[in-house]
Amino acid sequence: MGNDSLLAFFEIPKGKELVGNRNAIGAMQHCAFVVTAEGFREVEARLKSHGIDYIGPIAQLPGLLGIYFYDPNGIRLEFACQPEDGEAPAVIPCVIQTKAQARDEFATLPGATPEWIEMRLAALPG
Repeated sequence: MGNDSLLAFFEIPKGKELVGNRNAIGAMQHCAFVVTAEGFREVEARLKSHGIDYIGPIAQLPGLLGIYFYDPNGIRLEFACQPEDGEAPAVIPCVIQTKAQARDEFATLPGATPEWIEMRLAALPG
């Protein structure tokens, strides 16, 4: 991968799966693609011109917009952009956490011990 690409996997803890609601918070399954500001406008225009239902643009992280829709196979897709980045998207810097931020987030997980948290933080930079 390259060009500011990011592949992220999120896992719901065992025993916490939401039965029959893949769209619930924390359970939404989708593939996301970052595009330039111009590409984002083109995607939205194509969805409109083909009569494809979509949700968005939705403000997500600071400065990040997303459009969601389903492909013909029922897979949810997202196209996202950072308008202020123009034609040079830089999504990764807006989602990187410091160790302190990650520690605080890990601490909210049920059963997360300080030892477990520190083991996961060991590979993160500063």
